[in-house]
Amino acid sequence: MKGEIEIIPAARKQEILSMVTNAEYISAGNLADNLNISLSTVRRDLIELEEEGLIVRTRGGASTTKHNLALDTGLNIRAVERHEEKSRIAQKAAELVCDAGCIILDAGTTTLEVARNLYPRKVLRVITDSIEIAYELRNRENVIVIMTGGLLKQGTCNLYDGLGEEFLKSMHAQICVMGAIGFSLKSGLTKHEIESLSLRKKMLEISIQIMCIADSSKFKADGLVSVCPADLVDVLITDTGISPGLKQSFEESGIKVIVV
Repeated sequence: MKGEIEIIPAARKQEILSMVTNAEYISAGNLADNLNISLSTVRRDLIELEEEGLIVRTRGGASTTKHNLALDTGLNIRAVERHEEKSRIAQKAAELVCDAGCIILDAGTTTLEVARNLYPRKVLRVITDSIEIAYELRNRENVIVIMTGGLLKQGTCNLYDGLGEEFLKSMHAQICVMGAIGFSLKSGLTKHEIESLSLRKKMLEISIQIMCIADSSKFKADGLVSVCPADLVDVLITDTGISPGLKQSFEESGIKVIVV
């Protein structure tokens, strides 16, 4: 770049880090223009910042790594947190999957909301590890509920252990709809339930498409375990709280982002 300004490397990297942090996501081109430096210099600095664990490089730019471990507040509290946003997200998800033929709904408060909004016009098979979801759909017209089986986790309505995984080996689904405790390019789709991790991974494995449903508060926190990398998610449905920069970074990673 002609007229590139000479800046001390440490100061330049600090300025880049500040811009990425403030924007949550920024493109390499914007960094180059704002700092009047070459794209090659930007890319070199981004590589070094990522190696230091300060940012996450994406196709065409970088995003922040600032995420806190989310507290496991329990189902009763999560059910009422950000209920309006979850309701809109669930309605959109239900609209998109109701004619899919066979879907998976993993146990969770937002996926339970999806179940409450499912009114398919033709037969829909719903695979789930949630007793609550199964109960919600027990008399729903055109819905056939298939439960994974397994042990009932104390204090919850979730089934887990190897029985469910073995059962799913012979199954196939069009779409897996999965909620999240956290979602980011760095950590992917994260959850708290360690004992259900292998079951969730199998759910994703047998599905043609993966849909993550997460309100915008989930982009600043991580669960205990990563279920899958972010770039394995095909569709993300979230609310208007997502920043334009973060939405762009998800889309540049190949994720279709639907904001409701």
